[in-house]
Amino acid sequence: MKKQLTSIVVAGAFLLTAAPLLAGQDCSEILEKNCTSCHYKNRICQKVGKKTKRAWKNTTKRMLRYGLKLDKSELNKITDCLVALEENPGQFCK
Repeated sequence: MKKQLTSIVVAGAFLLTAAPLLAGQDCSEILEKNCTSCHYKNRICQKVGKKTKRAWKNTTKRMLRYGLKLDKSELNKITDCLVALEENPGQFCK
C-alpha cells in the first residue's frame, strides 16, 4: 500500500511539472496550424510582450474578418496561447 501511494505521489508530481510543457506544445501546434499559414513566426513573435490580452483578442477577432475559420472556444485558446508566449516563447518563437 505504501509503495502504491508513493508511486501515485511521484506520478502526480511529474504531471504537475510536465503540464506547462504539454500546454506549450499544444499552443505551439495551434499557433502553427492557424497563424503561420498567413504570417511568419517572426512577425508574431515580434509582438510578444508588447500586446496585452485584450490587444491579442482584438487581433484574433480581426483575423476572423480576414477569413480565419474558428469558433469562440478556439479563438479564446489562440488568444491565451499568444498571451502565454510572453512567459514561454521558446516553444513557438525559436
